[in-house]
Amino acid sequence: MRRKLLTLLTALCVLCGCEAAQAVPEQSAAEEEQVYACRSIDFYDYQNPVPASDRIEDTYFSDTLFGGDSRMGSLFLFSDLPGRGAEIHYVTSLSLWRIYDMELETSENNLYDVLMDTEHGNIYLLIGINEIRSDNFSTWTEEFRTIIQEIRASHPDVNIYLILGYHPREISGLSDEQLNDHLKMENDGLIDIARSEHVYYLNPDDALAGDDGKVREDIVWDGLHLNEEGSQMFADYIATHVAREEVYVKEVCE
Repeated sequence: MRRKLLTLLTALCVLCGCEAAQAVPEQSAAEEEQVYACRSIDFYDYQNPVPASDRIEDTYFSDTLFGGDSRMGSLFLFSDLPGRGAEIHYVTSLSLWRIYDMELETSENNLYDVLMDTEHGNIYLLIGINEIRSDNFSTWTEEFRTIIQEIRASHPDVNIYLILGYHPREISGLSDEQLNDHLKMENDGLIDIARSEHVYYLNPDDALAGDDGKVREDIVWDGLHLNEEGSQMFADYIATHVAREEVYVKEVCE
């Protein structure tokens, strides 16, 4: 009976000039709505120093901690960064291994505890001038790497900036050739940390060095420590070399 009915309907369609109905296959849920998997990818090149950028807003510095040796003290004493909200700590004659016990000039705490306890979103570190007479920086580099890893473990979302040592006019007890070699070894160690640990680094020689590759004589007191002009030049360099996540981190869907 059913076969006769279908035959009759087909015949009627032929007589009326219509086409026989075609069966339409059902689409799967995946075919009806294609789902993309999205993830954030960091395209920043940690092998290179932070490039120049637009000047950062003052509010950035209210979320920023600076720490280091007496070179960082110049930023504390002579630059406008404290007035813009930055927290700056330094220790005269600080070595990397003494960040655990030397009292800060700016606090009764040591630098390590301040770093581990901070709630700031950005950390800048400038350490190493008091170890520059060493001719082996492998142990120094690994100690610094461990400190960075501990900061990152405690503060997984913090932005860390390592500041390379700018080139002094001279260091007593070192020839120009020795100073060049030692400074390069130290800075190479910092760059390796930045690359492997995915932290940023700054090269202040880009702003402070003269034609001879050394810090300009007119912006230091003693061939090493920055005066008022040099300190503000350094601060301006920092403010115009900030890695912005929105530029380098992209959402990729596939």
